[in-house]
Amino acid sequence: MRRRMAPLATVVLLAALLAGCAAPTGSGSSALATYPRPEAGMDALLEGTLIISDRCVWVRSQGMRNVPVFPEGDAEVRDGVLIWRGTEYADGDSISLGGGYLPDGGTIPAGCGLEPDALFFVSPY
Repeated sequence: MRRRMAPLATVVLLAALLAGCAAPTGSGSSALATYPRPEAGMDALLEGTLIISDRCVWVRSQGMRNVPVFPEGDAEVRDGVLIWRGTEYADGDSISLGGGYLPDGGTIPAGCGLEPDALFFVSPY
């Protein structure tokens, strides 16, 4: 029973941390969505094809358009390449990200649109 409660507790903790974040504003100047670095992470897995444009970075997975929201300072897009945890990912590459889904929060680039299929908050751990 204790093991089952850990993911729920993590989700509740991260939701509380993000409660102070504004809803997606669409005012980000970068194509990369970010959020303030939390003290805990979630344990869902997003696997799919990375799509990088000058307007938005997203992952196509099981027919859905998922916008990965990275902890601030953990990732960057440089010359059309996502750099995350010391690895470079190009448009069309396969990618696996740990984290979890939340309805809103963080800074979402205007080019991602206000209603992506899902916002996937990438764990910093």
